[in-house]
Amino acid sequence: MIGMSVRDHVGIAMPLTLIALVILAALMIALAVLGQSEPVIAGNQYRGAVARALAESAVERAVWALTASSRVHGGLDPPSIGVAAGPPYDGATPVTLGPGGFTLKITGVSTSEVKIEAVGWTPSNTSPESAYRKITAGLMRFPNFGLSAPCAICVKGDLDATGSATIDSRGDTSCGRKYGAYTVGNTAILGTASIWSAIDGNDTSNEATDVVVNAPAADFDAFSFGPQHLAVLKQMAKANGTYIGPGSPPVGQTSWSGAVTFDAVHPITRNGVVFVDTITGNAPGPSNPADYANVGFQGSPFSMGSFQGWIVVMGNVTALNATGSIRGLLYVVNALTSTGGADPVNGLVVVQSLDATQRSQTDLSVSFSCANANGAGKIPSGWFLVPGSYKEIGGH
Repeated sequence: MIGMSVRDHVGIAMPLTLIALVILAALMIALAVLGQSEPVIAGNQYRGAVARALAESAVERAVWALTASSRVHGGLDPPSIGVAAGPPYDGATPVTLGPGGFTLKITGVSTSEVKIEAVGWTPSNTSPESAYRKITAGLMRFPNFGLSAPCAICVKGDLDATGSATIDSRGDTSCGRKYGAYTVGNTAILGTASIWSAIDGNDTSNEATDVVVNAPAADFDAFSFGPQHLAVLKQMAKANGTYIGPGSPPVGQTSWSGAVTFDAVHPITRNGVVFVDTITGNAPGPSNPADYANVGFQGSPFSMGSFQGWIVVMGNVTALNATGSIRGLLYVVNALTSTGGADPVNGLVVVQSLDATQRSQTDLSVSFSCANANGAGKIPSGWFLVPGSYKEIGGH
């Protein structure tokens, strides 16, 4: 039996060896084929990565050019709405850079927003074997309030300057000479209120040259926040711990009711962006005044004494009877009411008057400051990506 078993396996080594050689030969052929295609694939991936990096360089070039503005060689002011910039930002002018280059098209969306198309290529933009990558994105900046606003207090509606209000734009002309008040409706100067502008060059208050009434509503476009701006500011405030709205009620409240009073017990504790949202967190409109926030400032509303930055109220400011000062921008989406207080604003007040039936009334002391209107160094300047707009949409 043992002898038979041994004789049954005699000669098996040769077939096994041949089978192994066939398998090894197949593997060697496969590796040889891969060895021919892998360099091609790796080269394509390399060129694609280079083209993508060059397209990203074009995006960075757009950020730099817009931030530098036309005052610097190679800089650019935002084009008019729907208009593409001139060369080299017209999408047709190749810019050579390292192992390839890019084309860049910048088209105006508004005075503070553009859209860009960046195409990177390597090794050239004429060879059919070149790699291309295309990126589209939106860029935005916050409005230059100090430069664009024509006033110390701008109201897109009616304004009553009451009591002992003093509104004065004479103290800072570094961003141009401003009016004291600038309203789309009318301006009533009541009591002992005084308004001065820097336009007429004199120290006499309440003259026709100190106030502009019946101004075009379109004038406010250059110094108004758009939806993208408000979305970014809301996120900045959340990161800063200075957002009040749905999910973030004021101290002492379990839910957001739409009303908050800043005072010594519940003060604003940080500079930067303070954002007080509507009750629902949705954008306010003329048809939903019940959703507006209502904000008051009483006593000592700023733990640091004076606030520096921007305060954005998605509704009404119902009281400003406090000590301390706002050294920055007070931006009110609907109406401003301040009676019995003289809390100074050194910077700029903008009131959007969504509900045209409500008049704004103030006895504030407001003095214009260009630097403070732009955030007193607490707000980022320059151009940046619109959140969610960056897309790589094509390439080969």
